[in-house]
Amino acid sequence: MKLSFVDVRYKERVVLPESFLSQLPKTVLLFLNIQFHHQYDDLKRQLEAAGIAVKTARPKHAWHDGQVLGCSTEKWDVAQEAFVYVGDGRFHPTAFLFNNDQPVYVYDPKTEKSRVLGKEEIADVIKGRKAGLATFYASKRIGVLITTKYGQQRLKPAQRLQERFPDKTFYLLLGDTIDFSKLEDFPFIESYINTACPRISDDFSKVPRPVVNIEEIEELKMKW
Repeated sequence: MKLSFVDVRYKERVVLPESFLSQLPKTVLLFLNIQFHHQYDDLKRQLEAAGIAVKTARPKHAWHDGQVLGCSTEKWDVAQEAFVYVGDGRFHPTAFLFNNDQPVYVYDPKTEKSRVLGKEEIADVIKGRKAGLATFYASKRIGVLITTKYGQQRLKPAQRLQERFPDKTFYLLLGDTIDFSKLEDFPFIESYINTACPRISDDFSKVPRPVVNIEEIEELKMKW
């Protein structure tokens, strides 16, 4: 089956209000989601006209500089004092909080409201990930969640787990969409490793067993 990915663009011009601009520090890293990204250059000029230096970066898997994906949890170090996110929703801007200490200034063009996000926004998710890692230590039977989706499929790292952790048994669960309700069919599994989008573990409350991302397992193995 062939798939076509079509960008949907927000039609109205986004103008950053003075009340938002006046909150910002002098150096920011600007990101937009795909619906607003065609206005990136215009928004950059608006920030610069307000005396704000704008840094640009491209996350892994993104098509454009300054485009944010939900899985864009990389650590950024381009001398930014804060992140600026222009777009709707909470999912995309919280991605910056996982591996960065700077706050995220959010402006939603649809509601015309702004807010500042800090580490407290992801506190519950971090606790859930720590619980997943602790359970992984103790588990013998582990399910490995693998997606066939473009850009998220990581079959080879999943296949290497058995070699790297010979005292554990790994069950590879492969599919296009990961349906948490279907995991109830595997009651013998003690914990899960997620190899797809790392933000899946944000919904840890929907998974019947603790879940940890494969990136955390790979880092753990290196420390050993």
